[in-house]
Amino acid sequence: MIAVLITEALNPLFMISLALFASVGYSLTLLMPVTIEIWQAVFWVSFVMPGLGLLARVYGKRKQGYHVKSAVSWQMALPFIPLLILAPMLYLEFSLPALQIWAHADIRLGYMNQLLYGSTPVENVFAAGHPASYYWLYYAYMAAVAKITSLHPLQATAIVNIAAIFSGLLWIARTLVVLKLARPRTVYLGVAVILVYFAVNITGILTLTAYLADGNAMPHLGNNATLYITVLEGADRRLHNVLTKVFNSGSTALGIAAFSAVFYACVKILKGSIDLLALILVSACGIVMLAMRTDLTLHIAALLGGLALTGAICLVGKANKVGRIRAFWHQASCEVSPAVWLLWLIISLVLSIPLL
Repeated sequence: MIAVLITEALNPLFMISLALFASVGYSLTLLMPVTIEIWQAVFWVSFVMPGLGLLARVYGKRKQGYHVKSAVSWQMALPFIPLLILAPMLYLEFSLPALQIWAHADIRLGYMNQLLYGSTPVENVFAAGHPASYYWLYYAYMAAVAKITSLHPLQATAIVNIAAIFSGLLWIARTLVVLKLARPRTVYLGVAVILVYFAVNITGILTLTAYLADGNAMPHLGNNATLYITVLEGADRRLHNVLTKVFNSGSTALGIAAFSAVFYACVKILKGSIDLLALILVSACGIVMLAMRTDLTLHIAALLGGLALTGAICLVGKANKVGRIRAFWHQASCEVSPAVWLLWLIISLVLSIPLL
């Protein structure tokens, strides 16, 4: 039951609530000054409302006979064994809050302090009186979490960042299982998830561990040399990005999680499983990227373009193309009624247009 709640409710809720928080919150800033108390209220509304819907969905599935196929056993822990390689970084994330501001501290703390102790519209941290030119809605979410939990803003940032990392790992795991590239409850699934997530620099964690095991001291956090410890000798220095970026307080981990969630939804659709949650995930992740990582919106659009292109390629050379398209639409209409399709499209546009 815990596994079902995490995969079917909490993980989708993370992206959906972020999307509602960003869109509703930003729309309010266009109408009135928004203080941290209002951001708190928006956080709870955006978390509770879709949360209740997802819990009702899980309950409905259980009533229809949906259940975990295998009984609870020690094998459920096998995929987590390879993930232990992340333990040192998780420890550093919470034991050294300064890691969250070792780069761009002025931007991150500047926006969070404005949102915690002032009101919108926020000002550019480098030019007072000028509008913000950075994706500050990401830090509005951090400020709301810090206020609600009464934690230091850097600790709240670490919690959200770790949640984004594990969300991305879980979406990748589910995609690998759907594509039958790995089986649940196996060590190989955990290894495959790590290979995908850190594909650009798979040796980064091992290189860092070896560096510390040799008795070397960690360089000063402000020193760029810290980045390159994770790069093999002679490798392109830009390969440092995966490990160091996702454990820093920027929105890279969130971007990877959103991309992975949309990728999972696209794979499910191509496999013939079209449901309302997949559609909501696509629009929610697009909205999150518009608000909190604008450059990655293009990656979401590319995924959807790839989905359409794959469907078109599947029709090439096939007989009765019109009949196949009608059959696909009939199946989609059975899963999600045309009225719900229209409602989803309208709500998605309403939530995204202010951010655009």
